[in-house]
Amino acid sequence: MARRENGYRNRILNLLSSLELERLGQDLEPVPLTFKEPFHEQGKPIKHLYFPNTGVISLVTDLADGQSVESGTIGREGVAGIGAFLGMKNATGRAFCQIPGDGVRIGCEALQAEVHRGGSLGPILLRYTNALMAMLAQGAACNGSHPLEQRMCRWLLMTRDRVDSDDLLLTQEYLAQMLGVRRPSVSLAGATLQRAGLINYSRGRITITDRHGLEAASCECYAFVQDQFDQALKPFVAQKQLTQPLDHDGHVTG
Repeated sequence: MARRENGYRNRILNLLSSLELERLGQDLEPVPLTFKEPFHEQGKPIKHLYFPNTGVISLVTDLADGQSVESGTIGREGVAGIGAFLGMKNATGRAFCQIPGDGVRIGCEALQAEVHRGGSLGPILLRYTNALMAMLAQGAACNGSHPLEQRMCRWLLMTRDRVDSDDLLLTQEYLAQMLGVRRPSVSLAGATLQRAGLINYSRGRITITDRHGLEAASCECYAFVQDQFDQALKPFVAQKQLTQPLDHDGHVTG
């Protein structure tokens, strides 16, 4: 996706009008996304919402036995901290940087103030929330129903889409945590994909060598989730229509 003149690659921010971005002004604070940097802690207050331009944020749930299971990931298509938009003060899970990049953040009160102005930000975030819920639900179904190799293909494709690179800096240990399996299982699945010519794995790095083959080897969950976000993040036109003259029946004139 091409970078806009305003410098944002985040798809949500790209849907806002110049007037809306101007109103947000300095409330949108540029921030680096540093590897393993925490953004939200489970059960703790949400202070900012984060809009990635590049990089990937992981959403994980911490269990009582000390294990952490990934529930989803967020890249330039989304925002971390959507619970604050929905009126929740505390984070239901933990969010941290998985792949370094950059983005912007905004305080919860500043975002709510813009939403209450009645522009396009609120409806866009509602549509995004619906797509995010679909991703989380599909991910849960995928983890319980599909073989590890297919799940690994889905995860690699979603990550590749967000970083615009076939080279991914990922350790087997980290990938195992994200997929909710043991490291030897990831090693075996990676070896299977490598023998098929889909990826090349070296220590701490995975290179996608056959994107189309990886899509064919993935389960249907990758395409489903991708379509959900594409539908949610179509250009927002309703607000523009409301600014046009209406006739006595409430129809747009001209």
